[in-house]
Amino acid sequence: MAEWSTIGNALQSSAKDRTSWRIEAASWLLAESGAGISHWPELLDKAGLVEWDGQDAEGYGLAFVKWEALARRLAQPIERIANLHGTNAEWAMLRFACSLVTGKGGDWGADLTSLDHANQRIILGALAWAAGGITAAYPYMDLPEPEAG
Repeated sequence: MAEWSTIGNALQSSAKDRTSWRIEAASWLLAESGAGISHWPELLDKAGLVEWDGQDAEGYGLAFVKWEALARRLAQPIERIANLHGTNAEWAMLRFACSLVTGKGGDWGADLTSLDHANQRIILGALAWAAGGITAAYPYMDLPEPEAG
C-alpha cells in the first residue's frame, strides 16, 4: 500500500517499486485534480477513508488511502455518499483514481468526455504512470524531470 505524505501544498507517494505504479498514479491524480489544491485528501480523511501511520524523514504524517473501502462507497449513488462532496469533474477524477488501483468505481467512457482538457491530460498522465512508471507520464504532466542516476 502506498503512502501519501504532505509536501508543501502537494501530496507525494512513498511507493517506489514497479508494483506500486498504479497506487502512485492514483495518489498523484487525487493531489493534482481540480482547480488549485485538490480537496479529496482532506475529505477522504474526514470520511474515514485514510489511515495514518507514522511520519516520513521530514516529519510529515504518512497516510494510506483505503482504496477498497472507497470503491465500496463509490458503488453507491453520489447523493448517498456521506462526508464526500465535489463537482462532477471532481467526482470523475476520484472515480478514475479509485479505478486505477481497484479496477472498480469508474465509468471511463462517460467520465473522460465530461472533463476539460487540463483534467484529461492529468488522466492521461496517470494512465501512463500506472502503465510505465513516472517517466512514462512526463509528456502529460507538469513535473520536474527525474535526476540522472
